Amino acid sequence: MGSKGANKSFDYNLIKILDAVILSGNAAMAAKKLGITPAAVSLALKRLQSYYPEELF
Repeated sequence: MGSKGANKSFDYNLIKILDAVILSGNAAMAAKKLGITPAAVSLALKRLQSYYPEELF
């Protein structure tokens, strides 16, 4: 994990959101599938990215 994420407890819901984005192809469709807003998906991906030094997409 990156240094930013090392001090935080990991939220495993972020993996669920990433999976939905990958399977659906975009944040808007993933949000609809998960019953959340596209902005919430975007924020979750940003939080997940903070754990890794490489780009997710």
